[in-house]
Amino acid sequence: MSRTAPPGAKPRPQPPTPQAPEPPDSDASALMAWVLAGKRAAERRGIDAEALLREAGLDLHARPDPMSRESAARGLAFWQLAMRAADDELLGVDVALESVPMTLNALGYAFMASENLGQMYTRVARYAHVVTDACEITFALESHGGGRLSISGDQRLLAGVDARTAWSLFDYAMVSVVRGSRLLYGRDFAPLELRLQRPRPQSPERYEKLLGCQPLYNCADNAVLLDAATLTRPLAFANQEVARASEEAVERHRARHQQDRDAAGALSERLAEVLRDLLPSGEPKQKDVCARLGLSARSVQRRLAQEQTTFRDVLNTARRDLALAHLRDGQHSVSEVAFLLGFAEVSAFTRAFKRWTGLSPRAWRNQEAEQEAEEALRQTLS
Repeated sequence: MSRTAPPGAKPRPQPPTPQAPEPPDSDASALMAWVLAGKRAAERRGIDAEALLREAGLDLHARPDPMSRESAARGLAFWQLAMRAADDELLGVDVALESVPMTLNALGYAFMASENLGQMYTRVARYAHVVTDACEITFALESHGGGRLSISGDQRLLAGVDARTAWSLFDYAMVSVVRGSRLLYGRDFAPLELRLQRPRPQSPERYEKLLGCQPLYNCADNAVLLDAATLTRPLAFANQEVARASEEAVERHRARHQQDRDAAGALSERLAEVLRDLLPSGEPKQKDVCARLGLSARSVQRRLAQEQTTFRDVLNTARRDLALAHLRDGQHSVSEVAFLLGFAEVSAFTRAFKRWTGLSPRAWRNQEAEQEAEEALRQTLS
């Protein structure tokens, strides 16, 4: 049902018309916890979240662990699809209600075991990149003794979604912070100020009730401001031993994530693996390969250039290596090898193979067989 603005109401800002932009140039990732929460929120509204996940290129069956990671760009694509299906600018609020600190395992327990909100916000800022490297969270003490927790996003990623989706992400973040703070502090938790970049929602009553205060809309930033007394009051669940043990577990998780990032640094190797999987179905399209890698075409091109190679070079090398392996093991005919390498014609495979080795596939296979026979004879005579 369409909503009609009350008489005399000022026109409210309208988000841009949704487009289907090229995937953003970002390698950022995020924990699956927020995607799982988004899936539950969408399903509660009767939305086929599984279909939206597939459309966004996400497979939760392969990554059911909330602490596993996925491309932040794909997560955003799913979020935008869910926003459009729900036709509700405050879907992010429902996603926040599906989230609890314990979903983040040790990180959630470290937050909950903090001595006071100031310590908790310090941990939130310190470990924000464990949750996602697509946003920046800072916590700073103000001159009056209070503090400010600020949340900003990766502008390259946010440029790839419409304004309502971007606002919804900050709704999710801010409601999560306020709910988590109130859970530990008590019902009387009240920030001095809650600043939001978004315009005032069309129906803000439920939103503002959850926040427990009157936010300031159309601000330059997204931030929570608190006084010194609120930041330093002891919390009921404070436990130094639990906090210490939880932080040690989080540090181990962060170290593993960094190792995974370092290991994934050689994109050409990951690309070759994907190409080997896709080649039997024909020469892969670059956009399909990029989707499998969870990267935009620009990111792939840029990172391959840093490795001083190109998509075509990696494709040719993968084909050559596979061709040599298949011809050497003798299990496939030349025409079958051509098919396994994604060539439409045997003649095209033969021309490519001659460029790689200077020989036709049959001549190379015969040469290999002769060399193996000679080596076997030498081994026998020795």
